[in-house]
Amino acid sequence: MNPKQPQLELIQADLMARKPVSSVTAFTDHYITRLSSIIKRLRDKGYPIVTTLEHGNGLAHYSLPDDWKT
Repeated sequence: MNPKQPQLELIQADLMARKPVSSVTAFTDHYITRLSSIIKRLRDKGYPIVTTLEHGNGLAHYSLPDDWKT
């Protein structure tokens, strides 16, 4: 992680690369602990982020639709 790169940009880059993001991957890859706040800010900017929940534990995974382009 580049310490000067804002957390929002890190998550945005992961989503644009079609990598699903969860609180576990955000923490493991970037040491981000408030993923839901970043997801809300990206949605407010117009990103159509899709949420899927894991059965059994309720872990949310965020991704962009396959047919969505910038």
